[in-house]
Amino acid sequence: MKAFAFVCLLMMGLMGVATPTRRHLVQSDRLPVTLYYEALCPYCMEFVTTKLGPSMLRRNRLPFTDLKLVPYGNAARDDYGNVDCQHGVKECELNAWHGCILEHHEIKDSLRLIACMMRGKRNRLVKCAGRFKINVDNVKNCKRSRTVNDILEKYGEETDAVSFQGVPAISLNNVYDESLSANLTDHFDAIFCEMYKEKFNKVLDNC
Repeated sequence: MKAFAFVCLLMMGLMGVATPTRRHLVQSDRLPVTLYYEALCPYCMEFVTTKLGPSMLRRNRLPFTDLKLVPYGNAARDDYGNVDCQHGVKECELNAWHGCILEHHEIKDSLRLIACMMRGKRNRLVKCAGRFKINVDNVKNCKRSRTVNDILEKYGEETDAVSFQGVPAISLNNVYDESLSANLTDHFDAIFCEMYKEKFNKVLDNC
């Protein structure tokens, strides 16, 4: 209930009056969601595999979402310009794999692959790609032909533009709010449905 009340107050302040119901889904009927995360963060792994993935894919929220994944999290660059990840070199490597996936695949396939990979702490790309029958040759070439620093550079810039204390950090409707982000980690689908209804005056199926 607190999550819903917070969302309602936030919506009143940010969006004003909701738009009328549209008969057909158009591009503007997508609610922006941005996830700032890192591959080996236990809380990120739990959120992606048990909250975000099921909501977007199983409950089919993805067609109504402008979803963006930013695999960088609490990483930082050292004095030599190298990316230093919170959970070490292995995490930087996995973040880079995620980056290559996002660069070369549409968001649906990207989320399917990344959610599958985040069920473990090893590189499960080949296994996950086989499960979903997704060709990942371009992903492999991306990772093989570029450095981790190069792949992660743009994700670092996007992350630096947002101030958060830890990950997962979730921006909803192009607004990052620490309290809302914390609520989203526990009640993502319910809050997404409520905010979508407030913004577009439309109730999604199974909400």
